[in-house]
Amino acid sequence: MLKKSGYLLASAALLLMSHNALALSLSVSGHDDGFGVEASQSIAPTLRAGVGYFTSDDSGRDVDLYSGSLMFAPYLPIVDLAVGGRYQYQDTHYGDGGGLGLGGSAFVGTPIPLTSVGAYGFYTPDGLSHGDIEKSYNYGAQARVNLFSQTYVYGGYQYYRTKFDDRGKKTLDSGPTLGVSIGF
Repeated sequence: MLKKSGYLLASAALLLMSHNALALSLSVSGHDDGFGVEASQSIAPTLRAGVGYFTSDDSGRDVDLYSGSLMFAPYLPIVDLAVGGRYQYQDTHYGDGGGLGLGGSAFVGTPIPLTSVGAYGFYTPDGLSHGDIEKSYNYGAQARVNLFSQTYVYGGYQYYRTKFDDRGKKTLDSGPTLGVSIGF
């Protein structure tokens, strides 16, 4: 009987851990001139894979950005940290191409209950880009408010800038943005 209870307890623990490892998150954000969607999935306890799409005409021209990311997010008690890489393909009036951006995010809690603040950023250097893209920057700052487990609303500022081979540096999108992220 004791042996069967041990197997049952171990099976329940594995099921619970596998449920957390397979957590899915969907995020939607936008502003007057653009919007984005992103889906991410835990593929291991500290590893997340994601895909995303962002479109904007903030620069006066249509911009479509497609991305795929792999982020390492270790458990840390004070800061929500993620580091890794993101491949992004840019389809713009100024040129088309992509590259592997390196970066991450860091968020910390505030004295306001259920609220955190932080920033994110990715840099794609010349050596990791292709097509018309020489290098690219994407960064932003956010304030998040948890509504309930794994679901929050956020507001902040984002900035996309790319240096193209023949067109120079172009700001593809910048300004305030609002969004919601829902975890399953």
